[in-house]
Amino acid sequence: MVEHSSKADNQKTEKVPSLLGKLASLTTIRDTELFEFSLLKTMAELLKIKQISMYKLSRDYSKCGLIVYSMQSNEDELKQCLSESRETGASEIEIPEEIKSVLKRVDTTGKPFVNDHNACYSIIYPVKSAQKIESLLSFELSHSLTNSEVLVISSLLAIADNFRKLLDENQKDKLTGLLNRHTFEQSIDKIQALSLNSGGNGLIKQFGEDKRKAGKDLEKYCLAIIDIDNFKQINDGFGHIIGDEVLLLLSYIMKQNFRAKDLLFRFGGEEFVVIYRTQRKDEAQNVLERFRKVTENYRFPQVNTVTISIGATFIDKNFLLAAEIIGNADKALYFAKNNGKNQIHFYEDLIKCGHLVEHEETGTIDYF
Repeated sequence: MVEHSSKADNQKTEKVPSLLGKLASLTTIRDTELFEFSLLKTMAELLKIKQISMYKLSRDYSKCGLIVYSMQSNEDELKQCLSESRETGASEIEIPEEIKSVLKRVDTTGKPFVNDHNACYSIIYPVKSAQKIESLLSFELSHSLTNSEVLVISSLLAIADNFRKLLDENQKDKLTGLLNRHTFEQSIDKIQALSLNSGGNGLIKQFGEDKRKAGKDLEKYCLAIIDIDNFKQINDGFGHIIGDEVLLLLSYIMKQNFRAKDLLFRFGGEEFVVIYRTQRKDEAQNVLERFRKVTENYRFPQVNTVTISIGATFIDKNFLLAAEIIGNADKALYFAKNNGKNQIHFYEDLIKCGHLVEHEETGTIDYF
């Protein structure tokens, strides 16, 4: 009797460390996208699911992103796929009709949707944050969810929600809600890795795009530094509370004028940075010019008109350091500030036109 009890205890203790080990591994991750992917991997392993998908819903439920994890992926392929499964490098897609119909039912009932078809159970599980469905998990089982499996899923999602909030606090600027400078270099590194690996093969589809299409679309990224003109005068003339309001409103304008997948940073003080994907130079210019005009025409309380200067450059995979990339954009910004403000300049154009001459042996810049 004692021996039988001992065996049962051993089986239980073997499972507990396995689950605790997975949770411990999850909470070491400091990157949101990697965390979400690893969460799918953990759930697939615990529930013995061959494939699991996450539909990340937009705020108005009109579009979604898609992340898929397959148990067939080997370690090297997973590393490569993880570098590609970035919101910065993929487009949102329209929510599939079958997901739309399920979303309405799940939102109304608050319960998972289960479809039994020939002894195969298709399950759509809601992921909530602040009582709002933000994602849907889709997977198949050979049986309906047991109470213990529901407990595993709900517990993992609760832990994930709490941990994601901690990640957001660490990655985002407290005033504006934009990404902070701490996450900037990491983002640059991932974009460079994505550009270098865009030509290979992989298993994971992200946001409905396969790798060949991604390889074509991800050829260029533009980085722009945005600086509020005469911001010191705003703080001195109207006070720091109004100055903070200007920062908040500019971040709001940024969110309205750039895409959800673009990376928006508050870089420090009155400086902001945006990283966005583009196919052509004229397209990159038009995106920034539209934003500049919208800002100029916006009526800020008390201050009224606020203008911005922008320095931009393209992210080249040959640049190994984030400091080089931000440095080039900063040189273009410096030129804009010293030549009238409220304007946009690209580093590449300034070099080509001879307005900037860089001495490679010293790394210094001459302005003309």
